[in-house]
Amino acid sequence: MWKPETSARLLVAFVGFAGAIFLPWWIPALSILILALFWRAWEAMVIGLFVDFLWLPAHALPLFTLGSILAVWLLEPLRSEFLSR
Repeated sequence: MWKPETSARLLVAFVGFAGAIFLPWWIPALSILILALFWRAWEAMVIGLFVDFLWLPAHALPLFTLGSILAVWLLEPLRSEFLSR
């Protein structure tokens, strides 16, 4: 059926989305970092957008979206060099 790494990726993404609604801010941030560190994760940027759309006050900087884009972009060389199979 599914590979174990796909199940882990889906679990981390689900925790990030659920954490955006029900848990403290650092749970989605941690899931963004885990996703960006281990996979090419478009889910990390979607979680960042979701958190910002859900909790961002008017005329504020979208910190989670910018942070997720930076995390995916900056952790890509580390992931591809040391953590890829």
